[in-house]
Amino acid sequence: MELKNTKKLMETKCANLCFDSYAILVYKDGEEKIITSDNVNEYTYFDVASMGKVLITSTLILQSIDQGLLSLDNTLDMFFDIDDESKKKITIKQLLTHTSGIVRHQLTKNFAKDGNAAIAEEILSFPLDYEPGKNFIYSCNGYILLGLILEKIHKISLEEIYNKNLAKPLGLKRTAFEIALNEENAAVCYRYKIANPKRFDDENVIAMGKACGSGGQQSCLHDIKKFLMAVLEKSKLLYSEKWFKLAEQNYTPNFSEGRGLGYSVVDENYSQTGKLFPIGSFGHCGHTGQSFFMNRKENLFVIVLTNATRFLNSKSNFTGYDYNEICRMRQEIHNEILTDLS
Repeated sequence: MELKNTKKLMETKCANLCFDSYAILVYKDGEEKIITSDNVNEYTYFDVASMGKVLITSTLILQSIDQGLLSLDNTLDMFFDIDDESKKKITIKQLLTHTSGIVRHQLTKNFAKDGNAAIAEEILSFPLDYEPGKNFIYSCNGYILLGLILEKIHKISLEEIYNKNLAKPLGLKRTAFEIALNEENAAVCYRYKIANPKRFDDENVIAMGKACGSGGQQSCLHDIKKFLMAVLEKSKLLYSEKWFKLAEQNYTPNFSEGRGLGYSVVDENYSQTGKLFPIGSFGHCGHTGQSFFMNRKENLFVIVLTNATRFLNSKSNFTGYDYNEICRMRQEIHNEILTDLS
């Protein structure tokens, strides 16, 4: 396998300051190819942003269901004190598929020392955007709640749950919920001029003071590959075989995006995977410039890691950016990979 066209594209984008750090891994039919910028190796930290929703949160939720600790039909009033009747019966499944009616709102204060109950109360204080199950709107706040639910049922932190139930069994070596500002071998992915006050990119993660159920963790090519190999092989280290099919199907075919139980599912409207991944493929993106996608029929997965959002924002001296440029970049990269594989 050669990725000559893809490598040329990535080198050109580096030269044009679209990013200064990248890593791409293509796996197909037992063969893999990795290309990286000179300052990156398979253990370089990247802020995976919302990819953590799948790499960590939804996988641990499904694992907990498989262990009998949860059900897809469990409702929010089983875990939180809720007065609003419209929110009490929101289900785990609706949170996983972004159909709960809970949408992203900026948390209004620093929650680092206020505890999980205060975080949940703040998120649930906002009115629903629509009746649960009647629409789809991507919801970071819904996934923060899923992380809080995991901590409630396991009685340890999300980071400890992850290390015990995923990192250790899968042999993951460099995935962290927080890294030092001067961490070695780490791409700078936050989109601000300076870190504020920690090396986090997302405003609500900053408000909470820690990476959480919505994402914001740091990981590397090595660990993401290990995770995706476990998915491809339907490893019991993740959960029972039946859950792979259930997780990867599209539960929102009549809405604006295809969504599985955590995964983004490629449909006829999805463009970021270009022509490389057909309808029914699945994966997730991260706002910082990352993505992974998989197609079982083709025995194929692709990981793209960059710090593109930071560099896009730097072009305006950190005064704003158009995230659609990152989406178009992903499409372009996937199409070049297809050219290389053809």
